[in-house]
Amino acid sequence: MKTDVLTFLLFTVQTICLSIGVKIPNLILLSMDGMRYNFLDNLNKESISNFNFFRTGVNAEYIRNVFPSVTYPNHMTIVTGLYPESHGIVGNTFWDPYLQDTFYDTNYRQNFESKWFDVGSEPIWVTNYKAGQSRDSGVVLWPGGIAEMKSYMPRVIPGGYIYNLTYNWNKRVDHLIEWFTKNESNIRPINLGLLYFPEPDIVAHNHGPDSQEVKDIIYKLDKTLGYLKKRLMDENLFNDMNIIITSDHGHTDISKSQLIEIDQYVNKTLYIARVGLDTLVTCLDPAKASTREKLYSKLKKIPNITLYRKGDEHSKALHYSENRRIAEFVLEAKKGYVLKNNTLKGSHGFDPEKVPDMHPFFIAFGPAFKKGLQNADPFNSVDIYPLMCHILGIDPAPNNGTIKNVLHILSHPPSQHTSTFQFTGITFLVVVIFVAFVGGVYAIGACRQGRIKQYVQVNRKIINHSEFGQSSLLYGSNCEEEEDEF
Repeated sequence: MKTDVLTFLLFTVQTICLSIGVKIPNLILLSMDGMRYNFLDNLNKESISNFNFFRTGVNAEYIRNVFPSVTYPNHMTIVTGLYPESHGIVGNTFWDPYLQDTFYDTNYRQNFESKWFDVGSEPIWVTNYKAGQSRDSGVVLWPGGIAEMKSYMPRVIPGGYIYNLTYNWNKRVDHLIEWFTKNESNIRPINLGLLYFPEPDIVAHNHGPDSQEVKDIIYKLDKTLGYLKKRLMDENLFNDMNIIITSDHGHTDISKSQLIEIDQYVNKTLYIARVGLDTLVTCLDPAKASTREKLYSKLKKIPNITLYRKGDEHSKALHYSENRRIAEFVLEAKKGYVLKNNTLKGSHGFDPEKVPDMHPFFIAFGPAFKKGLQNADPFNSVDIYPLMCHILGIDPAPNNGTIKNVLHILSHPPSQHTSTFQFTGITFLVVVIFVAFVGGVYAIGACRQGRIKQYVQVNRKIINHSEFGQSSLLYGSNCEEEEDEF
């Protein structure tokens, strides 16, 4: 029994040590804002050699992103696997009736305030950190990624948390590589990195999605991808790195779109424009509860818009209803129309199911993904979160995605009938306590067994001594008494 217990304890300790030493998967999630699903198809192939290199892994036909197809809601959906009504980032700007305040994506200070982002959802960098095993994450200017959430703050660019869309692209890469390679006594390397580029969105707005300027900026992005690849190779990170390259939304040409003037149909006194009149989608609340139905009646008569009322079947189908930050009425211009006069030549915001130009692209490369899979079946942006959790070997938080939708792009899909054991910090603590408990039981048992053995040996000696007529300490008094009787 002694040998069996010792063997078990030794095996358990070895298992713990091996588990701690298991190599943690690495992942980079990279977003290029406004990269439409087909932007790469009509470009000079020699000028996008780095895109084409990564496309030798997985190249999806497109991604089904969420409504409204704008930057902040979609970037938060990618990292949480939740629809905007669930993660709470319902627009680039939005009104929160509880906070009695409006969030603006362009407000530097607000981007660091947890009250806007830490409203229940769990982004991938938090999930990764919670999984233990000395995991950590780094976030380079990801929209919504520079505020503390669930009491955790990922690595961000130092120097006062730089939030600058013009920040040099290669320097962004350098920060990420440094985090993956830094291994000091008090700073462990990251195993998850998020990297954001604001193009080609800005150029597509100003010059149109099909302009030469957009092609030129994509060529520049290609060079940055080449720089990322080189840095990974130089640091011996490339072979084990999984890389996802995607976007939040696409773009469409609005240069010839016609203006819908809402105030021609609805008196301004009847509504409050919560985020101001946007180009393609705007949100309105009734100015007074007593005029709610009158406002609704007026809005329904506006031509060339789609009207969503909070709680109706259409808003629920879009998963854009059950959140206090969503206004009662959402107006979406139809393709070929805009809600605001502007000089933009390209824009986004439409329901992606109505306007395919809103769909973003998706490329994946690395040991977790298949090789040479071109035009892979499309899936949902909410599926990217459980996909990342699978790659990282961690349990996902509750989300609206499903791993089943992305099995076709994985080199080693998980079995539907098995679950992966997650050796986290908590698991380690439980195992250590268990080992200590077993060790303690064994020690007590061994001690008790030793005493019993000693007692038996003493008794045997007494019996043996008695048989030869010799006295003992235990029997001495009795013998003396017996002698007195005679």
